Amino acid sequence: MRRPTDLPPDVRHLLAVGDDLVRRRDLLALGVPRSKLTRLVRQESLASLANGVYADPATVAALGPWPLLRLRTRALLMVSPPNTYAADWSAVVVHDLPTAGEPPAVPSVLRPRSCRSGSNRTINGRTRFAAVPDTWLGDHHGVASVQPAFAAVDIGRRAGRLASLIVADAVAARDHGRDSLIAALQDIDGWSGAGRASWAVRHCDPDVESPLESAGRLAFIRGGLPPARTNEWVGEHLPVFRLDHYWPEQRVGAEADGLRKYLSDPAATIRQEKEREWRLQRMGIRVIRYGWAVAVGSPDLLAHRVRELLAAPPLPPGQLLTWSNRDGRALRGLGRPA
Repeated sequence: MRRPTDLPPDVRHLLAVGDDLVRRRDLLALGVPRSKLTRLVRQESLASLANGVYADPATVAALGPWPLLRLRTRALLMVSPPNTYAADWSAVVVHDLPTAGEPPAVPSVLRPRSCRSGSNRTINGRTRFAAVPDTWLGDHHGVASVQPAFAAVDIGRRAGRLASLIVADAVAARDHGRDSLIAALQDIDGWSGAGRASWAVRHCDPDVESPLESAGRLAFIRGGLPPARTNEWVGEHLPVFRLDHYWPEQRVGAEADGLRKYLSDPAATIRQEKEREWRLQRMGIRVIRYGWAVAVGSPDLLAHRVRELLAAPPLPPGQLLTWSNRDGRALRGLGRPA
């Protein structure tokens, strides 16, 4: 069997030009004989991602589930008629938005301005037909896709609360507010599940900066906790520390404790956190940390722990000032989050 790295140079060149994808017609136009192309596919030296669209099997094998969905989405668009756009989770990965759980089995595209509605599914993917205003049609780095806000509300019609909130938070952060989501929600009024989609639009927060923060917020919402300020800056004179969630009246903070920061130097990270917590306590702020396991696996427990801190007598107040995420970043010269 031919190894993927042994692809003929002309085929490798077309794959490079096509950003890891190549069409059958382009291979034939280059002069690759049909018999040779058939042999490359049969020997698994080329992987078929859509009818007449191929990739290097080594590239496909190296991709995780969500990046592979993006590649398959591009392949589906290449064999679809003009005026076809990546939709729902395919649009999410095209726009590099955060994802949740496992991807769908096949990519999804949308044919707008159609007199029909519904969908069909083939081995290549799912094609939906719906009337969508031009406002929500565009592209991202050359890949045709519905806009992020439309993808978010479309997903919110059927996805679970966590997935819906993660995407809505990310879109609100990218667009610096809820306005685009509200407009997209208005344009799907009358679609099945539009009422369900409105939940994430109502509860999204443009100051959220990670899926883990969204998961924590969902636990607090479901637990009936009072709303927290998101990514609030605190300090004695200037903004020094930023708390992922902060309840100013009770001086309680909650921190989304991702694993990435521990990878380079765990010991140094732990020392910095202890120093940080000591200084926060000196300001009169109690802090609780949480990770994916408790936020997603035991959200009631997380909400209960925060509720206990909110109900407990506060620490003696220290010298303390607070700033919103935007104002704190501006004072520290950080600019808007990416």
